[in-house]
Amino acid sequence: MSQERPRRLGRGLEALIPGIATATSPVNTSDYQRLQVTRIRPNPYQPRREFDDAELDELQASMRVSGLLQPIAVRRASDGFELISGERRLRAATRLGWTDIPAIIRDVDDRTLLTLALVENLQRADLNAVDEARGYRRLSEEFGFTHAQIAEAIGKDRTSITSLLRILQLPARVLEIVEKGKLSAGHARALVSLEDERRAVALANEAIARDLSVRELERRVRELQQRPEPKRSRAPATTTSATTDSPVIRRMEDELRRRLQTDVKIRLSGPERGSIEVAFYSAEDLERVLDLVLGPTREST
Repeated sequence: MSQERPRRLGRGLEALIPGIATATSPVNTSDYQRLQVTRIRPNPYQPRREFDDAELDELQASMRVSGLLQPIAVRRASDGFELISGERRLRAATRLGWTDIPAIIRDVDDRTLLTLALVENLQRADLNAVDEARGYRRLSEEFGFTHAQIAEAIGKDRTSITSLLRILQLPARVLEIVEKGKLSAGHARALVSLEDERRAVALANEAIARDLSVRELERRVRELQQRPEPKRSRAPATTTSATTDSPVIRRMEDELRRRLQTDVKIRLSGPERGSIEVAFYSAEDLERVLDLVLGPTREST
């Protein structure tokens, strides 16, 4: 596998936000202080929602031995200071029991705060695709940046920004899977074209279960789009109500979906009678479901 080229970041930050203070900007002595950790609150525009405990442990161990090699950056707030960049360093310092920390004080507005936080995380190259897309959406919706402006600031082409933003159209359950790193941004992009939420969730779970590549997932999406959704027989009103309204039935359906990695419906025809409907979208998919239900040693048909 060829080595990934380093990201080209921040090329247009100064053009996009005139007067922005970057990492290479000169620092006045008065801007550099040791601040009480308790007076610093998190960046409200931090795009990253989860921080890896193993990475924090590693950083904490390094800071215990060598101290903090790079100060955090903050801006003044009414009740103290607000973090611009360096949340991992601040968290590690808190875990070490430090009472104060070296910091550079900058005067920045909200959109600069979000842009710098986003760029800092992208420079670490491990911001998940959903958090990255949400950061771009905030730049667009809250501060009026065009996709072209975001691309210039981040160092990507405009089509990449637009394409990544589209994954936010996916169902919440699929976005959660991507956030946890079980599927890549490429997998997410492949699923966007599926308009049916149940199919998108089922196919996302199938991609995980079968370790599908992006190309294989794209092929499965095309197969589904060429087939109409299976018609469901009209059920009595009592059946629909019991299936939709009962938390117990919904929980059972969710358990079966997770197990079979496809859409499942439980339909009741009486207090203790009913049927289970399991969807499949290709002959290959049917074989996979049968293997899960009957076991891999079943007799082949």
